[in-house]
Amino acid sequence: MSFVSKLFEGKPDHPMFDVAEAKMLLAKLPNNDALKALGEITAWLVSVRDASGFKPELHAEIIMLLDETGQPHISELLKLYLGEPHLQDFEGLHLWHGLHDFIKSLSDAYNVCLQELRQVEKPSAALEERLPIICVRAIRAVADQMKIELMHYVDIEQVSWKRLFDSYKFAAQNQIDEQLVFAYPRQSLHISPLRELLRALMLHVSSPSTLSQDQIELCSRISTRMANSFDFKDGSDPDCPYYIDLDKPCAPEHVLPNLQRTASMRFFGATQSIPKISAIISQHTHDMIQQEQRFGNEFSPTGKLTVLRHLLLYWSKDTPHRHQERRAINTTIEVVHSFSAISKLVTRVDIDNAKNLSEDDAAELKERSAINLTAVVDDADYATEKWPITDISLAGLGGVIPKSAGLWVKIGDLCGLKPENSPHWWVGTIRRLHTDSTGIVHFGIEILAKKPLSVWLRTLGKGTENISAWESSSGSFDYDYLTVILLPDLNNSYANAMILMESGGYIPEAIYEVMLGEQSRNIKLTGLLEEGEDFEQISFTWMN
Repeated sequence: MSFVSKLFEGKPDHPMFDVAEAKMLLAKLPNNDALKALGEITAWLVSVRDASGFKPELHAEIIMLLDETGQPHISELLKLYLGEPHLQDFEGLHLWHGLHDFIKSLSDAYNVCLQELRQVEKPSAALEERLPIICVRAIRAVADQMKIELMHYVDIEQVSWKRLFDSYKFAAQNQIDEQLVFAYPRQSLHISPLRELLRALMLHVSSPSTLSQDQIELCSRISTRMANSFDFKDGSDPDCPYYIDLDKPCAPEHVLPNLQRTASMRFFGATQSIPKISAIISQHTHDMIQQEQRFGNEFSPTGKLTVLRHLLLYWSKDTPHRHQERRAINTTIEVVHSFSAISKLVTRVDIDNAKNLSEDDAAELKERSAINLTAVVDDADYATEKWPITDISLAGLGGVIPKSAGLWVKIGDLCGLKPENSPHWWVGTIRRLHTDSTGIVHFGIEILAKKPLSVWLRTLGKGTENISAWESSSGSFDYDYLTVILLPDLNNSYANAMILMESGGYIPEAIYEVMLGEQSRNIKLTGLLEEGEDFEQISFTWMN
């Protein structure tokens, strides 16, 4: 046997034949291009996964090293993607594919790793110590692959559910499913294989198709923090409204009264976390400035409250269901987005008869109310799109987004809607998205109002929005004006209306005069109901 063959005897035929060599190769990754670096790590993962000659323990160690090396790049790319997550935008798709390719390759690699470890009869002490971490990371890789796919609103494939359940079953068979570990170095939160499984399950039952991509990420973080209060039981329980069958991998389902229970079923729920979520909501509703640090500083207090309220609905015993009948329809609807455009397109109150409005103010408001709609986007204030509609209900529309349109679309986006042969614009929000196997994006829109009204609010200027300032005011003043959209209630009455205003406009208990001609009235803002990309939905009371 030659010296060279003896030198490499027992080593895998791969450049990363040991940890030290792997670290040297990974040190050459570009440090200023996260997408390129992650692409190279993905290629190494695929190469290591398919290489022969690795002993199971070394194979696992190299895969874990590649995983750890990729995590900072994943965080950076995810942040970039959540800044521009549009489904049909080239840059957004490019970032999504970079994220998905790495996480899927990581899931594939850990799957091979666990298959090899199942064949090890007498694991070393070092392997036994690392086995819970390997299981946690294997489950997390599948869960994160699912999360990224949910952000693109695609269906989770059955093979992913099988891999998720098999990874958990491996941990349970080795009696480490509840062993707490740190998934990665420098992490401060303990996690177990079971909690990782529950994190994935609870995200899936949280109606992610009705959440924006950043809300899905926030929901995942909240699930991680709340995982120790989730229930997971062998038998049915009132606190566990969902179940899975470990021997029949598929998405979780609701427990129905006639369910035929089997030994492989597991029942789970988050009922025990409801009081915790309610307490956080109550605390931060009364103190919007106070940040909830645990879920990340990149999310606004209002954004966190929106997701927490959503989870309060879907994690309770009685989850919401659709009740409105939908009927098929074949038509198109004209669509425009952004609060600014919609406020100029919906029916507006004539300001010519506005009470106590100077000629200069009237002229300025007329100019600010104007809009230019043209097919040439570069020369337009706003451009409209035509979307096919396939179904309709009393308060909703469903259809598909043409490939050349909807680059702006996100869950929660405000949109103006004008049906065929109608001169009037409605107001709605994107509530549901789904990308089918052919890449076509399907949408669901909630109709907020079919008779919205664009009006001007007047205030005495900055710092005079409170009651005392209005009560003591007299004489001539410099006024501030802002446009809002009045949304009537279900009976098309403005007595219990809500308003939409541009983001950042909400001031708790602020007083405004609604410019309604000779019938102008004062209102007081009472609550921030929802926050969108460029708008806030607000409750108010009429003061006179």
